[in-house]
Amino acid sequence: MSRTTPIRFGDTMFWAYDVALGVLFAEAIHVAERSLEDPQPSWRSDLIQEMRVNAVVGSSLSVLLDPLDADQRAALLTWVQEACSRLTARGGVSAAEVASWDVLDGESIHLRGAGHVAAGPVAELGEAIRLLLAGALPPAPEGQHWYYGTPSGRSSI
Repeated sequence: MSRTTPIRFGDTMFWAYDVALGVLFAEAIHVAERSLEDPQPSWRSDLIQEMRVNAVVGSSLSVLLDPLDADQRAALLTWVQEACSRLTARGGVSAAEVASWDVLDGESIHLRGAGHVAAGPVAELGEAIRLLLAGALPPAPEGQHWYYGTPSGRSSI
């Protein structure tokens, strides 16, 4: 089973470690659900549901950002940035905490045996999403793509 999930926007993509993406999106969902606007945009619940699926299914799907309009991308980015701040403040998450999360239909995310997911690589992944959406992701080495969210940090594959 693959550990990588492609994240695409425009003509640019990078790979994300599925564990880090799952933790990031699950935490971003917590943020989104606690920051209810009034009135809620009609697309909000669909975007949160997409994030749930990406968090749990991970490497079996791509995260496609092109279909999102500017408001949806802004909301996603706000939730992701707040999630990174929260995870950094907590020093990451333990397997026990993640096991208590109901992300999608009673399922949590798969940690691939990790007892703890450090905040640093997850925050680096969140920053890569921000840079991707801003058109400012640095180019990867020739013939390769960046790979974000691994325990050892960014690499290229």
